Amino acid sequence: MDQIETPRLRLSRITEANLDDFHAIWTLPEATRWSTRGCLKTIEESKAWMAGLLLENNPSGENYAVYVRANDTTPPSPSAQMIGIVGVYRVDPVAELGYTFHPSFWGKGYATEAVAAFVAHFWELRPETRTMTARTDTENRESVRVLVKCGFREVGREEAAGVLPAFGEGKRDALVFEVSAP
Repeated sequence: MDQIETPRLRLSRITEANLDDFHAIWTLPEATRWSTRGCLKTIEESKAWMAGLLLENNPSGENYAVYVRANDTTPPSPSAQMIGIVGVYRVDPVAELGYTFHPSFWGKGYATEAVAAFVAHFWELRPETRTMTARTDTENRESVRVLVKCGFREVGREEAAGVLPAFGEGKRDALVFEVSAP
C-alpha cells in the first residue's frame, strides 16, 4: 500500500522526490532534538540517511512521508510540503516505530493521527509481524503521549540507551513501548 489517508492527512511511501522536505526537517535542531542520529548538516547526509528508508533499498522497512490534506475531500497537491516522516526501518528482529515532524506542525495532533493510521495499516502490510516497539527518551513527554494515545504501553526502560547529540556526549535512558497486532 503506497498511500494511507486519514481525515486530515495523507501518508505516502517515501521516495527520492521527498529529499528537499526530508532535508528541511532533519536539519532543524528542534525537530531532531530527541534523535540519536542528531541534526543532519548537508544534503548529501540527508540523501544517504533517506536512502536507507526507501523501499527499493530497504525492503524490510515501511516508511511514509506525511502531508496535510487541504480539506476532507481534497488530497494535497503534488507540491504540498511534507510535514513529517513515520515508519519502521526494519521488522527483524522486531518492528520498531520511528517518527519525526517539522516543529511548525507540532501540537496539532498530526503525529498522533499519522502514527495511529500507520500502525493500523502496518498490520495489513506485514501480517506476519505481531508486535511493534518504540523507544523514546525519558524526558520526551510529547512522544510518550503520542505513543500512549496510539495504544502503545510502556514495557520497560533501557539505561544508557543512546546518546542524543543535542544533549551532549552522555548516554541517556529510554522508555520502551510496545503494541500488539489486533
